[in-house]
Amino acid sequence: MAHTANVPTPFSEATMHWVVQHNLFNEPGFHTLMGVLRRGEIPHTVVKVIPFDGGVEPTVDVDGPVIVMGSLSLTRYAKRRGWTPGAFLNDNFDFRIWREKLGHHLLNADAQVHRFGDVPPREGPFFIRPCLDDKSFSGMVTTWDDFNAWRASALALGEGATVDADTWVAVSPLKHIQREYRMVVVDGRVVTGSRYKLGDRVASSPEVEPDVRDFAQAMADTWTPDRAYVLDVFMHDGGLYVGELNNLNAAGFYAYDVAKMVDAIEAMPW
Repeated sequence: MAHTANVPTPFSEATMHWVVQHNLFNEPGFHTLMGVLRRGEIPHTVVKVIPFDGGVEPTVDVDGPVIVMGSLSLTRYAKRRGWTPGAFLNDNFDFRIWREKLGHHLLNADAQVHRFGDVPPREGPFFIRPCLDDKSFSGMVTTWDDFNAWRASALALGEGATVDADTWVAVSPLKHIQREYRMVVVDGRVVTGSRYKLGDRVASSPEVEPDVRDFAQAMADTWTPDRAYVLDVFMHDGGLYVGELNNLNAAGFYAYDVAKMVDAIEAMPW
């Protein structure tokens, strides 16, 4: 339901209207976001996203800046509506551009890029992900036999598949990752972050070491794909690398400080 500001807020002047998907994420961060918006008397509407880019219910018609938090379908809807900022999504969310801009700071800078239909045989386990942040499939560790079987079944689906022969993918050797962090960057500044994995174990924590935050800020100073995004930092063999950069609107919260993210978005000039 819609909620309209009527008292001063502890945040910057609340000019954004937040459109939040009702089943946003199966994690406490969704409930934290709703609490932050309610306590701050920040205008917001909770919506149901109609499958296959069918829009939202209820319809949202507001004046001024609007931002969405939800699925990729919701970000696409925001783009179609022409909302500002709507969703921070553009052609920069592409592995090929990250590698050009960040070079050796990118964890998988040594990846080979192929069309999905042209990935050649490989020995041993390997990592594969789509080049674009389009959720066509989730990045995964696989073997040649398993990948080849999955590719054959995916291509057999034809138009019903989220991936096709022309989907660009990055294929890289396995890396030994000790820790994984999600950092939120708004207008070039790291505003909050969270550790979310220790080795292979999910271990969300708001504790982020100063060197991780400093590295994330250095990468944001080097290049940013949009005014707001999430930057994943991975520790590999004791060194820090950029794992990936993702659209803020459709990324999980883990244990980062949602209030700091909201405040930073609210403070953005439009």
